[in-house]
Amino acid sequence: MKNLSAFKSSLIVSSLLLCAKVAYPKWENWLGPNYNGTADGNPVITHELKDITQTWGKSVGTGWSSPIISAKMAFLHDRVGDQENLTAYDMESGKEVWRFSFESNYRDDFGMENGPRSTPAISQGIVIIHSPQGLVHAIETKTGKLRWVKDFSADFNSAKGFFGRCSSPLIQQGKVFFDVGGTHVGLIALSLSSGEYLWKSKRYGNDYASVVPLLTNNRSSIVAFMREGLVVLNAENGQEIFFEKFQSPINASVNAATPLILKNGIFLSSCYEVGAGYWNVLSVKSGIKIMNLWRKKGVLDCHYSTPVQKGDFLFGFHGRQERGSLLRCIRLSDGEVMWTAPGIGTGHLVRIADKILCLTEKGELLLFKAQSSGFEIELRQQILGAGRSHFAYSDGKVVARDKRRLVCLKLGNGRDR
Repeated sequence: MKNLSAFKSSLIVSSLLLCAKVAYPKWENWLGPNYNGTADGNPVITHELKDITQTWGKSVGTGWSSPIISAKMAFLHDRVGDQENLTAYDMESGKEVWRFSFESNYRDDFGMENGPRSTPAISQGIVIIHSPQGLVHAIETKTGKLRWVKDFSADFNSAKGFFGRCSSPLIQQGKVFFDVGGTHVGLIALSLSSGEYLWKSKRYGNDYASVVPLLTNNRSSIVAFMREGLVVLNAENGQEIFFEKFQSPINASVNAATPLILKNGIFLSSCYEVGAGYWNVLSVKSGIKIMNLWRKKGVLDCHYSTPVQKGDFLFGFHGRQERGSLLRCIRLSDGEVMWTAPGIGTGHLVRIADKILCLTEKGELLLFKAQSSGFEIELRQQILGAGRSHFAYSDGKVVARDKRRLVCLKLGNGRDR
């Protein structure tokens, strides 16, 4: 009860926690402009949406990297044969604008495809990509020309892990942040313009969740779900602000769902006997104070898909993908399960105002209400084949991929531009 009381009082006394926002209608990085799978500020999806139309489609290579959208172009990192590619497509026509390619020698040990896993990020006219073999390229968005390249495997002995390097880049204030998890390093920061290494943190074991920003009282921090648990670092120098162990007892396990930064806290979730947890973040004179409010197993144990929030409720996929996941709504304040939807499988979510778009592993696109009273589907349409990649949403358009195609879909209520 003390923790719940602290949660309620903190809603009043703590300063707002805000993820850095990118001007609409861009989707320039993993989990979109707010780094949490929300697209507030985009056109609201209404009950008038009856179907979905494809404006263009392209054949693509292997990989789980998600598309992103910037400057009226869609970008995708994939692999064809022994070549990894970053390709820019015109958003209106799907025409290829440019392509940057390089040789890839990554081989997956478990037969889970050899393509890239990390989603690109764009800032200041530069797009950053991370290869599963540990190569990082900085490429000019207008021309496709290489700006700089780094090799984390050579420089830090970054771990291959079970399925290759997967951390999506986070770009903030001219710095690029990565979960590297090398022999003597955990997270690192590079200069966006030059690729110069700016700092490296102490060692934390790497994992598959990506780094996200945290802003409190204009103080810039970064949050990561590393192998051992929750890590919060000073974005300027890499010094540890907070760490709490939140780790599976099973060695053959991964933390893949990204930390969810909310108005007053941080939500983490993982399978493999870890469960979910919520940490309250308070702004104090000395910086920030972080304390755990609750931890529970069997509530919303996310395998690789990151939940989305609406008010005091989270919507996400509970359970291991290969054993059958369940779409759920839980109450954030105490972890209470509000409803469970059968027959959806696993997928990825984007919340737009009071609606949620869901792309399932089976290639179905669903639209349902972001409500705690029950699961109510408004639209369900097959748009792709099987796949695990997230999707991008901007201005009434969805850009998504499966194992062989990249498509742009119009939902019918985007603003004319």
